[in-house]
Amino acid sequence: MSKLLTILPATTQQGLSIITTITNHPTLRSEYTLRGLARNPSSPAAQSLTTELGIEVLPADLNNSSTLPSALTNTHTLILITKTDYSVPDLKHQELTQVQNVISACPSTIKHIIFSSAVPTHPHGREVDVYDSKYAAEEALRGLSPSVKVSVFYPGMFMQNFETFMKPLPDPVPDPEGDGGLVVYNVVDGGKKIPLVDAGRDMGKFVVPILKGDTGVVYAASGVWSFDEVVVIMGRVMGRKVRYVRVEEEVYAGFMPGQMGRKVVDMLRFYDEVGYYGGDEEGKVRETLRLVEGVRGFEEFVGEKLVNLV
Repeated sequence: MSKLLTILPATTQQGLSIITTITNHPTLRSEYTLRGLARNPSSPAAQSLTTELGIEVLPADLNNSSTLPSALTNTHTLILITKTDYSVPDLKHQELTQVQNVISACPSTIKHIIFSSAVPTHPHGREVDVYDSKYAAEEALRGLSPSVKVSVFYPGMFMQNFETFMKPLPDPVPDPEGDGGLVVYNVVDGGKKIPLVDAGRDMGKFVVPILKGDTGVVYAASGVWSFDEVVVIMGRVMGRKVRYVRVEEEVYAGFMPGQMGRKVVDMLRFYDEVGYYGGDEEGKVRETLRLVEGVRGFEEFVGEKLVNLV
């Protein structure tokens, strides 16, 4: 008899990638029956899961504890993804509360929780809200019960960021060749390597080795690239002159609304001074990639998603 695997939430980039991967996997698709949870099961994304894949989608909201017990009924394995909401004053409190709501609603049938987490920053003498909020939630899950296994995957920086707040912008410096140069701005040293992942396409592939029992910890990135390397790849694939410019932290924070800018800069400083995964990013990603198949690199992402962006 197949085990019930519940994805919360099901309609995010990560959730949809996980569902797509499992439904197409040669063994996991028969080992598990999938259930998706969404705040709005009537949304087009939720409806497509039912009409196209035959997946049950139920209402659930991590911020509303009353919606969770019925949504989690009979669940054997839960894949849990909390959202970083930069608009709230206390990220750590919000994500911890969300996970505590899940813990309170967990039925006795749950045997495995797979959590999208982040490495701790305190061993490095740092406080980084975006990281610490997820690590505190992970620690709360680990205290649930000895009978519940907790596994984690640590997503790399989403390649999709280069479609949004990190996207290349028109170069203000005139290009003698007149082909309209581009600039990528950030605060990180241009040579610092950062793990990147195509969250929409590949995140599910990093969950597969956890579900197969090959590991309990995954560093979910298809490789590591520096910003200097990123702009070279962009230029080659897009046929444009692209350069990287490192800017002052306060300037970069001003590109984003409210407190988001400051929190993002704090996170980027951790990348720069310590490392995205707390150090040895290349080694950690290399070990994970031995367990994962079919992920694509940054060049392929640029060719599909960015070539016509600007």
